[in-house]
Amino acid sequence: MQLSDDKKLYLLYRVEPGCLGPNGAQMIEHFCVYANQQLAAPYFAHYQFTPRFDKSKAERQYSINTRLLSESQAHTYLTHFDTTKDEFEEQLDELLTQAIENFLER
Repeated sequence: MQLSDDKKLYLLYRVEPGCLGPNGAQMIEHFCVYANQQLAAPYFAHYQFTPRFDKSKAERQYSINTRLLSESQAHTYLTHFDTTKDEFEEQLDELLTQAIENFLER
């Protein structure tokens, strides 16, 4: 199934440097480039990984066609694809954990 980009759920995921260990701050930008290349989103979504240097910004930010979504709007969107926001985020977190392990083994 295909979905035009302007209808896809866009997830800006701000990754904590600490998830890469004590030297994470030196590696986080390279990891985000790696994650953006390695992690494929489902057909209805697009992921963008960026370092989270500013703790005042949310870890996850959802939008569609540059329009920011509330948590409930993101949840409603995901129900159209037979998933919940919690399931979507849990699957992504598992992919991200695997990507971190692969990145650190390089």
